[in-house]
Amino acid sequence: MPVTKSILHPAHGVDRYTLSNSAGTLTVNILNYGGIVQHILVPDRDGVVRDVTLGFDTYQEYTEKTSAYFGGLIGRFANRIAFGKFTLDGTTYNLATNNGPNHLHGGLSGFDKKIWTVTVLSQDPPSIRLTHISPDGDEGYPGTLTTHVTYTVTTAAELSIEYVATTSDKATIVNLTNHAYFNLAGVTKNPRILDHQVEITPAVLGYLELDDGLCPTGTFIPTGTIETMDFSGAHVGRTFGARIAEVQGKGYDHPYVIRQDAETDTRGQPLVEAVRVRSPETGITLKFATTEPAFQLYTGNFIPEEYTAKKETQDGVAIGPWAGFCLESSRNPDAPNKEAWVGQVVLRVGKTYGSKSVFGFGVRD
Repeated sequence: MPVTKSILHPAHGVDRYTLSNSAGTLTVNILNYGGIVQHILVPDRDGVVRDVTLGFDTYQEYTEKTSAYFGGLIGRFANRIAFGKFTLDGTTYNLATNNGPNHLHGGLSGFDKKIWTVTVLSQDPPSIRLTHISPDGDEGYPGTLTTHVTYTVTTAAELSIEYVATTSDKATIVNLTNHAYFNLAGVTKNPRILDHQVEITPAVLGYLELDDGLCPTGTFIPTGTIETMDFSGAHVGRTFGARIAEVQGKGYDHPYVIRQDAETDTRGQPLVEAVRVRSPETGITLKFATTEPAFQLYTGNFIPEEYTAKKETQDGVAIGPWAGFCLESSRNPDAPNKEAWVGQVVLRVGKTYGSKSVFGFGVRD
């Protein structure tokens, strides 16, 4: 199927790109506003097509309801930076503190709120590249950063996301991800993901301890140390909801670690399958693989109670906390302020930041 383009909001230049594989097993809608993944359409065990990602029907909703970052590209720095400041090459940079005392997801106007330039790379497989140039000083960050993000839909029902960034004039920090929320029941069958069955594979070494502001303390906790955080070994298939009431911060919002170090461009690393999730109601499965050293598991703990799902594909049902989960490939949160991790996120002139993640969909009874 060819890549198609439709106009979502002509006055603001917002377009929607549809990427469908030839097998008819995966269709993804991407907006040039924020690089947002608006729809992910896959068949369930009965052949009924379900939209398994959270979002909105209209551009206006995306601009007015911003706190959940539904489906957006996150940058310049995904996740939290403690107290909204970091020091690089002897200069201290102050950023917006938009999450309590901390900086979150690039600030007040991050990459999820920008209009990206779109280039169609291929019709088969359907693939598009989004480009954004962030000027020196944007949201307080140094350096002119050029970012390219490539979305590709494969015949194997996979959504591949590849990130590349360079800085042309000053060293800076970078940590890019996508903030898609998944509900493998398609929301209409169940507006919560608490019954989803989860496996974190043996490739994942453990997770990072968090302080009260949900920033890493710097302490690594190996898999198997704390049972509530464990979805591996004897706990494979445990649901999100089984122990969520015992987890810090109203639910899972934790960085899990695949390896302890990372080069600036991780695309030379093998894709590591880190997480598998299944909805018992639809049989739809998700496999998540990444070249990155870590990922954030987030169970939508702070989705506002007043939000509703898309009318177009999810009947506009009421949603709220735990309506979806995120698997955000990343470097470690607050890495700029941790000596052991800062090398993961510093990008210098002449170097390239890169990573790749793949979300694979299927069905299992």
